[in-house]
Amino acid sequence: MKKWMLISLPILFFIGFAGANYLGFLSPSFTSVVNKPIQRIDLIDLQGSRHSFDELKGNDTVIYFFASWCTPCYKSLMTLEKVTANKQLPINLLAVALDDDIDEINRMLIKTGFTGKVWIASEGTMALQKRYFGNEGRAVPYVVKLDRDTNIIERSYKLNQLTQWQSVLRDGVSLNKI
Repeated sequence: MKKWMLISLPILFFIGFAGANYLGFLSPSFTSVVNKPIQRIDLIDLQGSRHSFDELKGNDTVIYFFASWCTPCYKSLMTLEKVTANKQLPINLLAVALDDDIDEINRMLIKTGFTGKVWIASEGTMALQKRYFGNEGRAVPYVVKLDRDTNIIERSYKLNQLTQWQSVLRDGVSLNKI
């Protein structure tokens, strides 16, 4: 009996640890990623071309993480289109889809009228599950602000009104003040 327990306890511990890691329970918190470079993941645009967050270097950037199955994301994309359409902004805006159904993402973009830059995370929902980008709530919509060196400097789960987006994207107001 003791021999069986000595063998099974480490196996159970390993399985529990691996499961917790897979489910994102051991993933970094926001405080551990703030002022550090955003995690690098594989990204593609709607035409299938590969991209990297490194392309954002040199400019402050707001990244709006969304998913085609996220109902509030539809309204936010419509709002973002109103704020960004035909306007020069002092800050870059990038929308990143955290699901891998390109057809659904395209339907969502057509329905919302959003014409801004959209990239798709190849890891999709795994990025949510593993709390990438300091997304402790594993939720969308989720917004992060990057500095010129692609370090994460702020985040928000509550950015959804036209005036809030205008303040952040046009006036440079901090996400923390919204």
